[in-house]
Amino acid sequence: MTIASDWPIPDTRDAGQLAHDQQDVRRQVAVLASAQQDIVERIRVRRRTAGRPFQVVTTGDDRLVLTAENQLVVDATADQLGRLGTLLPTYASDDVPGRSERRRTRVLRCRNARTERELRADARRLRDNGITACPNLLLPLGYVIKGKSYPGVTSAPGPYASNGAQAPVRVAVIDTGLTDQARTDAWDTGLVRQGTDILDLVAPKNRIDWMAGHGTFAAGIVRQLAPDCEVVVYRFTGPDGLGTDEAAAETLIRAVDEAGDRRLVINASFGAPAVDGVPPLAMQEAVEYVHSAYPKALIVASAGNDGADLPLYPAAYPGVKAVGALNADLTPAVFSNRGSWVHCSAVGVGVVSTFVRGLLPPEEGVGADIPFGDNSWATWSGTSFSAPQISGAVAALCGEDPALTPRSAFDQLVGPRPTLAGFGTVVHLLPGTPLP
Repeated sequence: MTIASDWPIPDTRDAGQLAHDQQDVRRQVAVLASAQQDIVERIRVRRRTAGRPFQVVTTGDDRLVLTAENQLVVDATADQLGRLGTLLPTYASDDVPGRSERRRTRVLRCRNARTERELRADARRLRDNGITACPNLLLPLGYVIKGKSYPGVTSAPGPYASNGAQAPVRVAVIDTGLTDQARTDAWDTGLVRQGTDILDLVAPKNRIDWMAGHGTFAAGIVRQLAPDCEVVVYRFTGPDGLGTDEAAAETLIRAVDEAGDRRLVINASFGAPAVDGVPPLAMQEAVEYVHSAYPKALIVASAGNDGADLPLYPAAYPGVKAVGALNADLTPAVFSNRGSWVHCSAVGVGVVSTFVRGLLPPEEGVGADIPFGDNSWATWSGTSFSAPQISGAVAALCGEDPALTPRSAFDQLVGPRPTLAGFGTVVHLLPGTPLP
């Protein structure tokens, strides 16, 4: 079993593999450090073809954010809901299957097509009348989208090592779900699937979709740090790794309710910014529910890949632990968000973890074809892959001490370590890939 004294975990790649991986990781970092409008447009075309269109909104700080077409989220009392028909007569409450009855937030759908400016104006009208509202944001994995920063093939770090006794602590990975492809190397032993990552849902077929395999990769990171904890991988996204604020909120609530009295760490490697000063409302309500109903649970979230001091949610909500990304030498990763709201950082450049079988990139003309075989391992970069290292380390510490809560374990993890301005505490766990 991996224990705190084993950290950081050593890099087992030979010189040839490392040199190969450095080429892939340089590509990933270059893409993450550049504008993503081209890849957003590619994904929008794919989604529209699949019947799942979205709109692109520019926030007050000039970031791009994606939103479900013609939809708002409102946080309103019963009396306020009764006024919606007068304020916005073309909107009606959307019937979201499985929605928790305890929630205040509601999705409103307009019967008429709305431009992004009109949608924001509608939300502003509600706010002017005392009803908090914002577009129903889409929460990409690694905001805005990792785009052409897709994974590269690498070698396994070593055999799966477990003492065979599952620790009484759960990590809920809220993500794209887990692939249904079986592995024979034991690295998926005991992983619980709550929603399957279909991998190849959007044309062109016979290629792994954008962001498919993301949940499998994040779960593999947790498993490397905490091989004996219970890992449950939830799917909240649709094709190309995009899920709504509403879907993320429901999954957060489901994950914590299903854990019950178990010690629980929730890993959220996704996010969106505030729009016109309003953060994602459904997810905000869900985070508040987790903290009030399950005060021992811990939410760990990725800080985002804007490369600036720009808060991302859920990472920037009060009580959530925001995780930034570092290079392998523990210097700041150029793409990582930073700021006083970031609690800690781990290596997020060229992280090695489990991946899926198939062919990348998702479309022709984006890059050279990369085939992934059975029991595949990959390198990938982003704050998405810093966060699950912290989640796994917290779970491992809880596994060593039955009396330790996840929140106390986090404090223990970050307590004695050095800090880095804008990146919080530096926590060195996985090696990443050094770039010369």
